[in-house]
Amino acid sequence: MKITLKLKNLAFTFFFFLCAHVLSAQHYVFFLHNKFIEENELNDAHPEYGKAEYDQILDFYTKENFIVISEKRAKNTDGHVYAQKVAGQVDSLMAKGVKASEITVIGTSKGGYIAQFVSSILKNKDLNYVFIGSCGEEDVTTRPEINFSGNILSIYEKSDVMLSCQNMKLKSTNTVSRFKEIELHTGLKHGFLFKALPQWLEPSVKWARQEYDDVKTVTKPIREKELITSKSGTALINVPEKIDSLLTAPTKKPFNGIVLISKNNRTKYIRLKGLSDYEKIKPLKFDNQFVVGSVSKQFTAVLLLLEYQKGRVKLNVPIRTYLPDLTQSWADTVTVDQLLTHMHGITTLGKPLDFKPGTKYAYSQIGYDLLAGIIEKTSGKSFAELSARLFRKCKMYNTFHPDIKEYKNLVMGYTGDNYEKLVPQTRTFENYAAAGSFISTAHDLMLWNDHLHQGKILSSETYKLMVTKKPGAVRNHPIFGEVAYGYGITVDDENDILQLGQTGFAPGFISMCYYYPKTRTSIIALSNVVWDEQELQKAFFYHTKMLAILKESKWVRKR
Repeated sequence: MKITLKLKNLAFTFFFFLCAHVLSAQHYVFFLHNKFIEENELNDAHPEYGKAEYDQILDFYTKENFIVISEKRAKNTDGHVYAQKVAGQVDSLMAKGVKASEITVIGTSKGGYIAQFVSSILKNKDLNYVFIGSCGEEDVTTRPEINFSGNILSIYEKSDVMLSCQNMKLKSTNTVSRFKEIELHTGLKHGFLFKALPQWLEPSVKWARQEYDDVKTVTKPIREKELITSKSGTALINVPEKIDSLLTAPTKKPFNGIVLISKNNRTKYIRLKGLSDYEKIKPLKFDNQFVVGSVSKQFTAVLLLLEYQKGRVKLNVPIRTYLPDLTQSWADTVTVDQLLTHMHGITTLGKPLDFKPGTKYAYSQIGYDLLAGIIEKTSGKSFAELSARLFRKCKMYNTFHPDIKEYKNLVMGYTGDNYEKLVPQTRTFENYAAAGSFISTAHDLMLWNDHLHQGKILSSETYKLMVTKKPGAVRNHPIFGEVAYGYGITVDDENDILQLGQTGFAPGFISMCYYYPKTRTSIIALSNVVWDEQELQKAFFYHTKMLAILKESKWVRKR
């Protein structure tokens, strides 16, 4: 039996349909169309994508012997409310004896979001869903109500602005029984879902028939092979597989944390491995928060430079100008610039300087705490409040100054003892907040790199100040050897690859956050297990290996 319901009043008509046509061993498809169809007449053409082939799409599913349930939604339909209606209809079908596995909710664009809402509402692990062109990179922070469940097939087009649903799946806490993803290469941008293309219709049919293993996926966004040039010539490698092999190799000291690589602010690779709490045996989740150590210094430097842009701070004046209550005589000689570049010689407030300001480099935490004090004096606001405003501007909704107790997903930090056992850390927040105690997620740090390095926070002149190597600001780094510094950030241009960023350490946590401007690539690695606290080269073993793999690939090299 072939039945297609294209209804003007789906809620009213659906009851009569159930009474007459609920059939055993029959498969049902709910098709939820895109926003253009909702806002226009069916014969109207999109100025770029042409006419939406709504009827042809429904006919395709009908010819495949599905009972197809669909309607043209009214303009300005509230997606959440509509999802409640569809969820009720799905429940009604199951109440009539239809198996959950025989029901598939398919949505394109806005319809895909509605399908995601349905998945989140029903929390049924056996229902099938196909989300088509309906996941944005920022959804993990801007759509907290979405929590996938069921058997999920994601289909997107590489040239579209809507891409992978991988991050949304990773953050979901409901049961996702299956997850597959297909990347199309039609070149049609968002217009691919306007067309009744077999490239997305055929796999969605297989998914709805529970032929899950027959759906062939393309995982290029997270499993892309790269050509690299080495001393021995050209070799074919798979960057994600190389990192996977590194992180999963048998060892007594395994990596525990999250790794995210993005390009053009789109996730290319992500891996979660290990636990957020060893006592409670809680696996890590996508939105888990970590203490990011010295990555925090970038936040402080940017807040100071924002004060500089407003004309409230000068960089080459003594810090007593802004901190008149300091009793130490060195407040008349140490400048703001020297605090930013670790060339001030301050060890503690009550002691003389270790060296004449500006003559040497000595990595420091206290200098950044003093910078936070300057920011508070010149702005008239608390450092914690200003940082919160900055993070909201960058859409970093899971990043916090430790004094703002709004973080809910902070993982436990652990240190490995001499017997390779993990000990929970109680000293996590011993660093000055401005220097090393901010709390963030991998995805938020990706957003930070995007905003900072693509001119969304600082003016071009101020940004250049921040990322320019400062004379004399060179550190003999315990991991990387000789390292040059800008303001709150390291600047490495070895082998003609510009790398901007920072590693971080706090008791129980190690991190890194680097950005490669030529290819707009980020790598973020956050770990809540420190195996060799006294030997940082060993502690950062995985991080340095991942950097080496990435820096040999065209993900950061432009040919």
